[in-house]
Amino acid sequence: MGIEKITEILRMCELFRELSDNELESIAKSGRIEKFESGEKIYEQGSIGTKLYILSEGRVTLERRVDLGGVRAANITVFALKEQKNRRLMGGWCALVGEQHVQMCSAVCEKPTKVISMRCSDLRETIIKDSTMRIKILEKLILLLRDRIYSSYEAIETL
Repeated sequence: MGIEKITEILRMCELFRELSDNELESIAKSGRIEKFESGEKIYEQGSIGTKLYILSEGRVTLERRVDLGGVRAANITVFALKEQKNRRLMGGWCALVGEQHVQMCSAVCEKPTKVISMRCSDLRETIIKDSTMRIKILEKLILLLRDRIYSSYEAIETL
């Protein structure tokens, strides 16, 4: 998959949707396609995040392992990502603000999956060079995080 395809997938991602073609292409240069088989983990809860991921094809479940007391633990599905018109950011957003982060859940493939991955350091280097692009991305990130917080509150209220 070439840079044109990576640019196309980035354009469908909520985080990058407002960017110009030139801005998208500059980010796409640091993108890579990674392929995973059913059952494989893209990243694991508790690991240090080094990449930002965007679902391209397939289906991924975000799972969080929780302690049920003593020696008991369970995996809880937090979210299921599937291939659709609007691509969803899967993890690694802390790269945009220059902070090291620990993965809050594991990303497990439910079927053969392709993701666009970008090393956090490469992505940050790209957006720091262009303050207009950086502002667009960070503003969108704030709105995405707000929406996810609202969703979490709604889920808590239904318990």
